[in-house]
Amino acid sequence: MKKIQNSVLIAFLLFIIFLVFRPWFTTAEIIGGDWPYFFGESIREFTLFPPAWSPGHGNGLGGSIIAYNIDQYLYFTAFFFTHILHIPWVFVYKIFWFGLFLFLSIFSSGYLVKSMIPRSRSWQITVGSLLYTTNTYILMVVAGGQMGIAIAYSIAPLVLTSFIKVIDTILSSSRNIKYQISNIKYAIIAGLVLAAQIMFDPRIAYLTIGGVVLYCILQLVWQKATRNNPFSLFIFTVIPFGVALLLNAYWLLPIVVTNSNPVPEGFFTTESLQFFSFADFSHALGLLHPNWPENIFGKTYFLQPEFLLLPLIVFSSLLFISKIKNQRSKIQIKSQKFNNLIMKQFNNETILFFALLGLIGVFLAKGANPPFGEVNIWLYEHTPFMQLFRDPTKFYLLVSLSYSILIPFSLVEISEKVLSVKYKVLIPAALFIFLLFLIRPAILGQFGGTFAKHEVPKEYVELKNFLASQPEFFRTLWIPKQQRFTYASNTHPSIEAAPLFSKGNPYAPFIATNSAELISFLKNSKTQKYLSSIAVKYVVVPYDSLGEFFLEDRKYNEKERITLEKSLDTIGWLKKQKEGRITLYEVPSYEDRFILRNTGKLSYRIISPSLYAISVSTIDKNNLIFSENFNPYWVAKINGDKISSVKTKEGLNSFSVPSGEYTLEVYYFPEQYYSYGRVISLVTLCIAIMTIFMLKSKNYAV
Repeated sequence: MKKIQNSVLIAFLLFIIFLVFRPWFTTAEIIGGDWPYFFGESIREFTLFPPAWSPGHGNGLGGSIIAYNIDQYLYFTAFFFTHILHIPWVFVYKIFWFGLFLFLSIFSSGYLVKSMIPRSRSWQITVGSLLYTTNTYILMVVAGGQMGIAIAYSIAPLVLTSFIKVIDTILSSSRNIKYQISNIKYAIIAGLVLAAQIMFDPRIAYLTIGGVVLYCILQLVWQKATRNNPFSLFIFTVIPFGVALLLNAYWLLPIVVTNSNPVPEGFFTTESLQFFSFADFSHALGLLHPNWPENIFGKTYFLQPEFLLLPLIVFSSLLFISKIKNQRSKIQIKSQKFNNLIMKQFNNETILFFALLGLIGVFLAKGANPPFGEVNIWLYEHTPFMQLFRDPTKFYLLVSLSYSILIPFSLVEISEKVLSVKYKVLIPAALFIFLLFLIRPAILGQFGGTFAKHEVPKEYVELKNFLASQPEFFRTLWIPKQQRFTYASNTHPSIEAAPLFSKGNPYAPFIATNSAELISFLKNSKTQKYLSSIAVKYVVVPYDSLGEFFLEDRKYNEKERITLEKSLDTIGWLKKQKEGRITLYEVPSYEDRFILRNTGKLSYRIISPSLYAISVSTIDKNNLIFSENFNPYWVAKINGDKISSVKTKEGLNSFSVPSGEYTLEVYYFPEQYYSYGRVISLVTLCIAIMTIFMLKSKNYAV
């Protein structure tokens, strides 16, 4: 009977998951939010390891890859499954990105509930998984296509459970050396899980570890056994962090060695925290995302009062603290089976921990909003790495973790208190209906972003074919900005006009704050010369098929696009090549990726975006111009001699080269540290796996 009940609940959970996320399975492509769209030609450029430098970054003028950690996973999935196994990219990302999120979120949240609630019932696990996987916060994240955050979120319960298991094994652990050695296995496993979470999003990992630190502090206060064994606590918390950091050496090592900051200067400010503080205390307490359900940036909706029932259920768990006996201190360690026993104890401490975790998450998720918004601002300015959370809604993670445990627990206690055995099924049934009611827009298909059905316009396919047919290097300039179906490659990077001619680019010949100013300055001959120096061949007015930027009062307005096109028609040096939904203009002349400033000849071959082989023939000393954003780590090497890059007035790279005929290499110096880091990560992974199997085979027991 129990097996049948479990099967029914699993089937029910999977049905609800399919109902909510069905657009991912039924549409040809998942298009929307920040999830990038790649043409097949772009996918074919992916290698097993991402280059340290990408021509498409830095607004199409080249730059180091900021999110190298998650790009490694992107490149691996694209290269291995698409290039090697010849699986279409659409199936690859649906399985190993969106499908991975669903699997990990359901599994890890269910594992957390099963581990933390003693003798947990199947419906409690189902409730916990359903709440964690389909609450409004995570639905807004995945609808926005932020799959790195989403997968890191899905791993969080597994990370928290793994570390709690490590800490709990120390609380009353035996001092027997064999038992202590056997615990290393659990510490390494915790490190492996944390490493995966860091890879997908270090910010979510930071929050999860914040929960672990809170749990550890509370145990230090409550448990005398921990204070009697501080060395074990130190060892079995250092090991996981050491493993996690070494496994992420492939992207951390270059940052440490070059002392570089991958985040643009001025990106994290107090003003940005105040601007992005969309949630108030009531929204956070109700686990209600402030942009639910339309997910329009900056549009905050009124509180829906039905969501306040969630915190009422959650914090009713505090009423049952006195009813629970603290059994942990009475357990004597007699065998390795303690690890299984200790995880089944749900006591006063556990309730208080998750209740406190939820309250902290609610307080931080509201950002600079009252009450006590000044405290959040102070923490943002003075707490290490808190600047990573200029969008404080990420603290909803802590609320989700708390509620996914305390709601299943409270419902059992309430049902036993209020209902007879015959009617106890009514409470979980009512909760399931209530949870589905809260997310009804998703069930009714009223969601946007990745949940909406979109097709690739044929105009963008035609433009892609036109650009890809030209083998020479050049850039395209998109006015006012590029659309998600923009074709871009290492040979044809794309530039957005808005950031190119903003105050953030000190090398632009002018600064434009609106379309009228932009058109006015484009008529200047200096603009033509500047665009030529950065290898712009085509100027494109995009077809805004998704209604994302030609807007008036947040609604698409075709007149905005028509006005822009007519204004560009008045610029004499732009020659219109194509018109229609996508308008294409050609620039009279443009420079190559590499040129010699003075008289001379050169040819070059791209080995990778971080390495070029160049043949030069020049009578006199010359300047070799590399038409990508200046970076001091670009180096030219001639017969063992290294030449550092010098910044040009356009903000590009320049190398002073001698006269004669010779071959040189131009390479991005930090690339070698990424290689070293990958070796460290691979060696660490092998050692960790071998150690786990070795300790398991030894079967240490007391």
